[in-house]
Amino acid sequence: MDTPTKQEHHVVRSGEGTNVGAIGLGIFTRLTGADTTGAYSLFEYVVPPGLGGPPTHVHTREDELFICVQGKVTVELDGTAHVLGQGDSLLMPRGVPHVFYNPFDEETRIVAVVSPPGLENYYKELSELPPGPRDMSLVAPIMTRYGLSLQK
Repeated sequence: MDTPTKQEHHVVRSGEGTNVGAIGLGIFTRLTGADTTGAYSLFEYVVPPGLGGPPTHVHTREDELFICVQGKVTVELDGTAHVLGQGDSLLMPRGVPHVFYNPFDEETRIVAVVSPPGLENYYKELSELPPGPRDMSLVAPIMTRYGLSLQK
């Protein structure tokens, strides 16, 4: 019988982690699958006022739990808009189209728990693309590799 791997415990402060910002957002990888022995990944998204996240998309491999920790954010989940304020949370199951954006006048911070882990590798690959406007001919194969697709 295998002995479970003991997890390290440590405090990760707001703004700490690897910034793999993509699509105009601050995306901080706070915990990876390696940090959680394969249980989940943890991110902090910093969304400036008036900025949207990615276009409407679907994850086929992971569920996301958004927790708004500062400001407000609008999340459209399967065509229904939800405004999350500080302390509010929303589960976005895999396979359900969603998009998020900040149409408000203040910065928004979202803590996202993603299970199973792996999205950190997707963000890392996106962050390594050439700067400037996103060339979807480069983004599309990365999305496909990680089980994501855009919705029309």
